[in-house]
Amino acid sequence: MSNNYPLTIYYDSSCPLCDQEMSRLKQRDQYDNLHLIDCSAPDFIPPHGAPDVASMMQLLHAQTSDGQWVIGVPAFQLAYAGAGFGFVSNWLERPLISRMMHRLYPLIARNRYLIPGWVAGVWFNYLAISANRRSRACANGQCKI
Repeated sequence: MSNNYPLTIYYDSSCPLCDQEMSRLKQRDQYDNLHLIDCSAPDFIPPHGAPDVASMMQLLHAQTSDGQWVIGVPAFQLAYAGAGFGFVSNWLERPLISRMMHRLYPLIARNRYLIPGWVAGVWFNYLAISANRRSRACANGQCKI
């Protein structure tokens, strides 16, 4: 994909986990890379060329600035990278992690209403601590990781 950002993310805000995760990503989005659209809203109409609403409610969908659709784990990779968590995106590219997440994510998505929203808060606290450590470890252009 040549030009990913701004990335338009179609997510289910009626899901506490999804809503928390997207809200936290947007809070970290310093460069306005992420545009969030709630596809669970009663008045939501998918844009031209998009999958139907039922499909968009099953898995996370995103559309890059050049019009390409990205679904599931790759959509998360772009979202995390766009919010300044490139290390999460890179981690998701590792072969073993990638295979595992491509199998695990549909299961999580099907059962997402059973997962409380605070789980996303714990995840983002961990990410913030990791990002802070990385930035301190790479101060002055020298990385000590």
